[in-house]
Amino acid sequence: MIESLTGYGFSEKGIFRVEAKSLNHRFLEINLKLPQILASHEIEIRNLIKQKFYKGKIDVIVSINQKEKTGKVYLNKNLAKQLYSAFIDLKKELSILGSIDISMFSNFKELFIYEEEEPDINTLMLAVSEALESLHEMRKREGEIIKQSLIEITNNLENKIKDLENMVDVSYNTYINSLKNRVKEIIAENNLDEKRVLEQIILYAQKIDIKEEVDRLRSHITQFRENILEGGMVGKKLDFLLQEINREINTVMAKTEDFQVKTLAIDIKTQTERLKEQIQNIQ
Repeated sequence: MIESLTGYGFSEKGIFRVEAKSLNHRFLEINLKLPQILASHEIEIRNLIKQKFYKGKIDVIVSINQKEKTGKVYLNKNLAKQLYSAFIDLKKELSILGSIDISMFSNFKELFIYEEEEPDINTLMLAVSEALESLHEMRKREGEIIKQSLIEITNNLENKIKDLENMVDVSYNTYINSLKNRVKEIIAENNLDEKRVLEQIILYAQKIDIKEEVDRLRSHITQFRENILEGGMVGKKLDFLLQEINREINTVMAKTEDFQVKTLAIDIKTQTERLKEQIQNIQ
């Protein structure tokens, strides 16, 4: 199965919410955002991502639902006693009326110590795994859409290459015959060595013959189709084959003198550009 490089997935487990996003990138780039309390588990989460993905810019954001957080609150009793003694001394020294009320301690945050409970790491890793799997499934769905588009363009290319094959023989023979007739006229007019001139024509004809290039075009596009249907991590293979297809079509355009062949070659090149755009977004 062909897999796209773009997608989104998320999961919520216990106090954890995990979002995973993927964008097009030549290599695997991981950006991970974690609450400070989970920082010690960064390597573990990165390894989990590497097991799942091999290419693309992967952003994973882990957050904790503050409403669901649990922990323990402790009172700093020694500090409370010191404050109470200080209030009594101040009351006596300044002859302040009234009693010392507990509300007087509420502004002293240092009196209260909050210890956050250690998060359940098993739940965390389960949430990360589910978010990554959700992302993976979306990338596969997107990949299937790209695959169908690649097949459609490839079908179109194969038909155009067949047209090119049919056109090449007729175009080549017509051009060579026309050239021979014209050269014979020049030979007769200028009293030239006909054998020598015809030898040069044959050499020139070999240079402008594009049958081999067209044969290689057909072979490359066949391999291109086979790789699409095979699926898997075929992005690099398809990119290489497209480079070879472009190389052959550029040679055809440089060698041919036929306007119709050139026009068809330009059309084929346009289709390969469409393929290139698509394969940039697959693994």
